[in-house]
Amino acid sequence: MAAPEYPASAAPPSGKIDVSPSPKITKLPGDVQPEVQQLISTIKAYKAATDWDRIDETTRALDADCVYDLPFMYITGGRDRVRAVAKLLALLGRTDFEPKLVHFLINSTARTAELEMEGTLHVIPRRYWFAPITWLLPPIRIAGTITLRVKSLNDQVALVQERYSNIPVLIPRLVRWFAGWTIGALGVIAEPTGRTLYTWFMAGYNTVQSGGDHVAQQHPQAAAVASKVKEIQDKAVTEVAAVRERVAATTSE
Repeated sequence: MAAPEYPASAAPPSGKIDVSPSPKITKLPGDVQPEVQQLISTIKAYKAATDWDRIDETTRALDADCVYDLPFMYITGGRDRVRAVAKLLALLGRTDFEPKLVHFLINSTARTAELEMEGTLHVIPRRYWFAPITWLLPPIRIAGTITLRVKSLNDQVALVQERYSNIPVLIPRLVRWFAGWTIGALGVIAEPTGRTLYTWFMAGYNTVQSGGDHVAQQHPQAAAVASKVKEIQDKAVTEVAAVRERVAATTSE
């Protein structure tokens, strides 16, 4: 996670940082490592959360006026809109962020600190039974950097910025702000109704799941047929993905 030495622009942990307003530290002092690890765990949990209760829990670390800066969206309006957008995006799939290199920037003048995490984002699309096309969507791996700006006044995240190597920021900020404001407002308005529908869906899903387990215990032959159907579906998805890879390889040659 960390480089072996401090860069020239950064002071050692025990010294006073006054060379630059934002020195970059690649070897973290021991007294801040627990807080940094907590921030890393928080953003990883936030990116992976698809359950609404989990999203509510992971967004508590965000400041009330938090800003979320994405290549295609710029969300202002605070934590509530960021949370609402996360719940809308959770319908499309889940993401796992794997950090590989971490930098820590300190701005003593602004009394803020920034955590830069370079790594790989794994995007796993949701697969719905009523939309067979979703079965063919492959996982995507994207290299990029996630930056967290933390306020020293309340130790909460005031800015989350995501930048990825193959997703350039071509859209002007005004357009991205309008998209973030629109989707955020839609999410906030629809959240109460969505919460009710989500509760109903989870209750029905759990009922069907428990009923399926009961049928499997009472009728093992039916369970074997269902398992075989699931195996055929998984095999079809794998074969389609392999064909797409071969076609892509042939095209690149």
